[in-house]
Amino acid sequence: MARLLFSNQFLDDAATIWSPRVNEHLHGVLRMIERFPESGSACRRASITDQFGPGVRTCAISPFDLVYRYDRESDTVYLYGLVNQKRAR
Repeated sequence: MARLLFSNQFLDDAATIWSPRVNEHLHGVLRMIERFPESGSACRRASITDQFGPGVRTCAISPFDLVYRYDRESDTVYLYGLVNQKRAR
């Protein structure tokens, strides 16, 4: 299983989730990424790649996109943040 490293921004973003349904979905997606780190979609949204750099992946956790990068060499997932889907273009 891949190692998950959480950025401060990701932790701050996750702390704003008040919905038990969204929080449960987030935890399920984190478990999936830990086991299958390349399962996220290659990001094609300019606002996300501008903010987090090229090569990031996303997973939808409505109303957010979870943004991360996977380093295959170290088998590490870097979790960058949660971006509101309405703001990502």
